Amino acid sequence: MASRNYKYYQPNEKDLKDNYGDCVVRALTKVTGKNWMQVFDELIPYAKRLQCMPNGKQCYESYLKENGFTYHGISNKKGSKRPTVDGFAKGHKTGTFFLNVANHCVAVVDGNYFDTWDSGTCCLYGYFEKE
Repeated sequence: MASRNYKYYQPNEKDLKDNYGDCVVRALTKVTGKNWMQVFDELIPYAKRLQCMPNGKQCYESYLKENGFTYHGISNKKGSKRPTVDGFAKGHKTGTFFLNVANHCVAVVDGNYFDTWDSGTCCLYGYFEKE
């Protein structure tokens, strides 16, 4: 059963079956309020400068920092569990966040997480917060 904090979100009009693997661009559209093509086009100069793919970590981290986001790492102390996407959303009822989880990125806005699938059980490695 999906969490009540999960909201289906697919801004890519061409990805009718949710299998393009564009989670970075999708999450960025939600946290910036821009459309899919705008975000993709804005990532290209970063990708060229850094010589990486537009969905590469170096690329989206630079993009987020230059667009007013601050990074917060998640410490994983021995014997403790990492927070999950769902737990993070429940604990952050206000604000705009871009979350890094294992091999995936998710947007959280005002206590809800937005994705093409319920990624609520994914463990959080770090997040960017809109200033």
